Amino acid sequence: MAKTAKKQQKKSSPPVLRNQFDQWVLYGFLAIAVALPLALSRITFDQFDIAKILSLRILTLIIVVFWIAKMLSQKKHQIRWSKLDFFVLAFLVLGFISTITSIHIPTSIHGKYKRFEGLLTFLNYGILYFLALQTFTSFSRLSKLSKTLTIAGGVVAFYGVLQYVGVDIFSWATLPFEERRSFSTFGNPDLLAGFIVILVPIALAEFLKARKAKSNILMGSIAFVTVACLITAFTRSGWVGTFTATVAFAILSFREILSNKKKVAFVVAAFILVFTAVAIYSSSHGQSTMNLIERLKSTTKITEGSAGNRLEIWKAGIKMIKARPILGLGPDTYRLGSEHYETLKYVKMGAGKTVADNAHNYVIQLAAGVGIPATAIFIIFFIGVVVTSLRYSLKLKADDRLTYVGLISAAIGYAVHLIFGVSVSGSTGIFWIIIGALVAASPIVKTSQVSQSRRHEMLLRVAVIIFSLVSLISAYYAVSMYIGDMYHVRAIKSANAGDLQSAINNYERAISLYQNGRFYIDYGICLERSGTQLNDRSLVEKAVAIYSAGRDFEPNEGDHYVFLGGALSKLITSPQDPLLEKAVGVLKNGIRVRPYNYPSHIILGDLLSFQGKYGDAIKHYDIALTVNPSDTSVIKRMAKVYEQDGKKDKAKKYYEKLLALTPDDQEAKDALARLVSGK
Repeated sequence: MAKTAKKQQKKSSPPVLRNQFDQWVLYGFLAIAVALPLALSRITFDQFDIAKILSLRILTLIIVVFWIAKMLSQKKHQIRWSKLDFFVLAFLVLGFISTITSIHIPTSIHGKYKRFEGLLTFLNYGILYFLALQTFTSFSRLSKLSKTLTIAGGVVAFYGVLQYVGVDIFSWATLPFEERRSFSTFGNPDLLAGFIVILVPIALAEFLKARKAKSNILMGSIAFVTVACLITAFTRSGWVGTFTATVAFAILSFREILSNKKKVAFVVAAFILVFTAVAIYSSSHGQSTMNLIERLKSTTKITEGSAGNRLEIWKAGIKMIKARPILGLGPDTYRLGSEHYETLKYVKMGAGKTVADNAHNYVIQLAAGVGIPATAIFIIFFIGVVVTSLRYSLKLKADDRLTYVGLISAAIGYAVHLIFGVSVSGSTGIFWIIIGALVAASPIVKTSQVSQSRRHEMLLRVAVIIFSLVSLISAYYAVSMYIGDMYHVRAIKSANAGDLQSAINNYERAISLYQNGRFYIDYGICLERSGTQLNDRSLVEKAVAIYSAGRDFEPNEGDHYVFLGGALSKLITSPQDPLLEKAVGVLKNGIRVRPYNYPSHIILGDLLSFQGKYGDAIKHYDIALTVNPSDTSVIKRMAKVYEQDGKKDKAKKYYEKLLALTPDDQEAKDALARLVSGK
């Protein structure tokens, strides 16, 4: 009897273990739903996106391990799939080919620093989609995903609102946007807005589904702070995306809304209350971006301000697409491409100080990166998911319908947001999970039994190995990049504290762990600054070597040429110094990479002037002034070079222009007096 019981226990344990692994896979997805929006890091230079990509890849690896364990515990292997999966596979294959043919393969593999949407991240999205098909097999699981996202999102939104009212649990360095705009755990209002677009319809669905008093209070509060955070981010792409998502939700859940009139009235009242309060307060703020009414009005002005700026960025993107329409420049290489294709108008808008590292339009971003065919496949896939989900939603009732409609509306709203916004892993990872969950719950999914023949078994093993290797490699590089960025911060702190050797050691360690252009530039700046302060030529020479290594690693990045040329210019001792010609060559190459490279033209003008080539110097100063006509330092350079070239009338003209902008410039006054007197 004891032996029989043991045999029965042995037979029954695999299903129990299998179910346990299946539950752990689900918990892994729920962990991503919490970790991605909330993750941030205070010990790295990039305090937001690198923490999110680390969370995404580590948790994806854990999910893959549990899923493989589940598969190994089965005698009969079952795979859930749909015809839409082939579009995802085709997109990833084209992304892989685009990476091989990329203008910079390392960037295409890992993604740009602080963006990280390269091939490995695309593969992560594909894995999450596939595993979501295997996991979200019931509406109870969809409901868990929806509730988890709502609660985690509520924390994100609450933190964003606190920032707007001037309360922040963290102290941040100088922000690259207006003070008091909500940015929460995403580091930027535009990036936060993308997640809020996803959150709004899901939170509304959970609020309408709530029955008990505690649930009503919790979900109602989250809906309230989510609406408030959406407004206080002052992001138009977020408003447009949320409006689209809300309209979709209202249409698709019309019956449920009619039966919850009090809750709908609460949401409407909350919106009116927050909108009115922020509108009144922001009207006295004195900044148009932070003036709610003015910000809304500017939404229709598509050729002015930041909207006009985006149009110029899109023009550069279209040029990139025309240059390489089939496979693109490579995933996440938009910055490298935009430097060569940017319009003069765009450069002038930023006075030569900005570079577009993202298209702010996901269709252009993808087409420029992976080509038109891959982009078309992605769009067809997404439309297929939406159409399939909409049809299925009509057959659902009550809470299941609300859950499903909330997720559909979130996907639609986020897609609209991406037409004007930026894709980041913290939101797009959630987007792919939602898409997979929507398809998983629909009737188009089929379940296939994998035969136990040796051939099929071998194919399954190969597939599992490839699957696990991709996840493992992605996670490994995410950890390596994260630790590398930790050393990057340590290097900056050591340099600021005056400990040069420690800074050097930390920079070397950072680059060995995560090779990217930003680390090379910061390392070179550290050495160059120290060499200048200590009057140590050897340190400047070492800075030149580091800048050169950065340029060789990333030859399509214009900044490397600027810093390298600038450092070389500090080593030049005479017009006959061979380093002068080398510096001139470096800067000319940089201008070939980025024609409107503002600082390159200025430094090159200085070197040519030093050589006595005044006519050539004037040409480069003229380009700089075309970009930024009010740059007094360049106006002064132009006046001096004309004076040196003996063209006194033109020199007078520029000195007069300089004095019109800076009336107290004594050097200009003296020069003008000298020219007028003819001495």
